Amino acid sequence: MTVDRITKDQLLSNYDTFLFDADGVLWTGDIPVPGAIEWINLLLEDKTKKVFVLTNNSTKTLEQYMKKIEKLGFGHLGRDNVISPAIVLADYLKSNPEKFAGQYVYLIGTENLKNTLENEGGVKCFGTGPDSIRDHTDGDFIHHVDMSILPRAVVCSYDAHFSYPKIMKAANFLQDANVEYLVTNQDYTFPGPVPGVVIPGSGATSASVTAVTGREPTVFGKPHHPMADFLFRRAHVDPKRTVMFGDRLDTDIMFGNANGFASVWMPTGVHTIVDVMNAREKGQLSVTPRHLSESEEQPQKQGWISKLLKGQNVDPASWQKQSHSSLLSNSELMYEFMTHNYRPGEQDAYLDAFGKYKNEMNSKNPSIELVGSWTCSYGRTRDQAIHLWRHNKGYEDVDSSIALHGKDSGIRAADNDVARLCGRRKNLIVKSFSYWREPEQRPPNHVYDLRSYVLQPGTMIDWASAWAKGIQYRREANQDVGGFFAQVGQLYVVYHIWAYPSMSDRNDTRHATWAKPGWDATVANTVPLIKKMQSKILTPTRYSQLE
Repeated sequence: MTVDRITKDQLLSNYDTFLFDADGVLWTGDIPVPGAIEWINLLLEDKTKKVFVLTNNSTKTLEQYMKKIEKLGFGHLGRDNVISPAIVLADYLKSNPEKFAGQYVYLIGTENLKNTLENEGGVKCFGTGPDSIRDHTDGDFIHHVDMSILPRAVVCSYDAHFSYPKIMKAANFLQDANVEYLVTNQDYTFPGPVPGVVIPGSGATSASVTAVTGREPTVFGKPHHPMADFLFRRAHVDPKRTVMFGDRLDTDIMFGNANGFASVWMPTGVHTIVDVMNAREKGQLSVTPRHLSESEEQPQKQGWISKLLKGQNVDPASWQKQSHSSLLSNSELMYEFMTHNYRPGEQDAYLDAFGKYKNEMNSKNPSIELVGSWTCSYGRTRDQAIHLWRHNKGYEDVDSSIALHGKDSGIRAADNDVARLCGRRKNLIVKSFSYWREPEQRPPNHVYDLRSYVLQPGTMIDWASAWAKGIQYRREANQDVGGFFAQVGQLYVVYHIWAYPSMSDRNDTRHATWAKPGWDATVANTVPLIKKMQSKILTPTRYSQLE
């Protein structure tokens, strides 16, 4: 079997239905794959094309999944464009009312899955949550296991509370041949926030039940047929005009091949070009893709969709240096760091002059907004002010600012008054990382920690991938204010702003973070990327929204 590279024009000409895996194909973690948003929007604009995102993730409700999709910038995708095993399973239950309408289902799974099955499938679920015994050597518990409810089906999925009593209940329920055995997917593991840590998936729970009962389940996720049957029934897709994009050979590619779709392997996720070639050489046709999105000799991991859209080769180093902003940020907002070293002893006069400058800017272009304004209390330079401006209209506001500073007499005069009180001034244009929140107004009183990192060239994507997972460890105390990367000025520079009620709280919060399992992995993965770093403790001025 040959594996051919396919172009955008060939895809658009040969196929009407486009199926995409999600994580590893359209996005990685919380970062869109470059060109993915444009490619999806291009397909959605063509009314002759059908687009579906097929995920094996059943831990989120559809509403939760749609929020993630919108946050990542795929807002043109609607509810009908997303299909998960939970949706397919709920449809199966609803489509068989004589068996399941209003009936009980024993669920080894999450509360979110329970909500989906009850709200969309019309069943009553029981079994979620903890179900454990204190002493597994005491056989008396067997007499106290409540099995008074006989369900119409046993459903297995990911369950962090999976336990011996749950295996026992499922096995005994399934002794009745009339009780159906249903599984969301058989992924044994799934990726998590901590590199190297194995997270058991739905396949782990169902494997235990299967081993005990000897029964084979009906599986609703990729690569099995029920998800394809759902597509055939709901969307009336033509298999010969359908193409599946995926990064995993054993789910995505197998799903496409098993259901008569064309399959395109993406070099952006789990499996590598070596895995593809090994499958082909061993004659493993079920997991060998029909097409590659890149040449076999030079797979380019980050830019496959961009390459399809543009129809040209992109050097990875050049792409990452010039276009990483489209991957790392899904916002049109631009930010400006304004750093002023005012003369010692002139802080009050400087702040008065800066206030007049701020008022001039606000009156001439209200969409250029002063978000943060601080003086430096501790750091490399003591007599320093740092201001964070938000350009709400993006580069349009940047152009406006340049024009105003060049031609507007009021702004020029106010700017000159500020300049007379300063020894050095610096302006940088930055964008906000997609996995950070946008800076929001904060009430008094906080101290702010501005941390800057100069990275090794070519490592910005690696930094973002690590921090997209690591940021979760820093959100509990509402300490995260904003994270930015340079667009103009010194490049490959990252800025993080943190807020604390006091320096003592800062110390306690940072110590608490180090105690969290997994945070050390974030540090270990990012420290080698750093050339230089520094921290400044900032105090808000009277002009700051971040107080």
